[in-house]
Amino acid sequence: MIQKSEEALTYLSNGEFETAKSLYSVLLDRDPEDLATISGYYISSFWDHRLDLILKTREGKERGKLLLSLFSDFETEIRKRGYHTTDSFYVTQDCILKEARDHLKLAYQWEGANALDKDLLRDLAACLIKIKDYTMALEVLLYGGNKQSPVLLYFLAETQVMTGNERDGIDTYRTAFLNDPQLFPHTMVRWPPLLTLIQKASEITEKEEEMKELVPVLAWREGVFRPPVKKDEATIQIWFSELKRLTDSKQRSGGSFRLEARIEQFALAIIHSADDIRSRDAVLFAKGFV
Repeated sequence: MIQKSEEALTYLSNGEFETAKSLYSVLLDRDPEDLATISGYYISSFWDHRLDLILKTREGKERGKLLLSLFSDFETEIRKRGYHTTDSFYVTQDCILKEARDHLKLAYQWEGANALDKDLLRDLAACLIKIKDYTMALEVLLYGGNKQSPVLLYFLAETQVMTGNERDGIDTYRTAFLNDPQLFPHTMVRWPPLLTLIQKASEITEKEEEMKELVPVLAWREGVFRPPVKKDEATIQIWFSELKRLTDSKQRSGGSFRLEARIEQFALAIIHSADDIRSRDAVLFAKGFV
């Protein structure tokens, strides 16, 4: 039985979904309650039913785009069913996203960054990060992406830290979280320090939106985000202005978890990044919130 299960995973990893489905059908007859088997049968069936459409679609940009679209639907369904931690999901994710990468890579090489619109570029970067192809993801983001895009900043940060450039990656993560914590793609993170903080935040709150706000606060508290050198005065003044805006909003609205977390994030950023003398007013104001 174990051998058949391993064979089925091998067929899934090779994109041989019909054969994998047949094997999982046999395994399901033997143990209809086994989660790994149920997951494998559902996953192999999902892709087997869509294989003709995939193969009929033109290679390159069109097929790559289709694969990413189908995978997005697939991942949503898998998470709803609770199959996202099974081996069958991981090997299929690797298979589909590598195939999508190869087709979009062709389009990228043939036509350059202009071949991929903003949304497709974002999807390609996400695809590459999920299959841990950080080198190509970094290339796409640096030469083809809008590095000021709030979402792509998170992707860029993850690729930087995972290719050994932790100093720039941490700085990029700091900027991304200060821009908008709600855009944090936490399911794609593999960098150990941030994974630890995600786990800690998830133990404090069960709400995903609150966890996203809490992660950067913990990163500042625990020293992960503390910069090796002080920030320039212009940047500190921008943060100071935002901190005052947030506190004014709190006074008017009465506050919320999200607002409190953002106030603390900006306060900690100022305290740990500003020169105490040059930015005295900003630092003193920020210390009132931590």
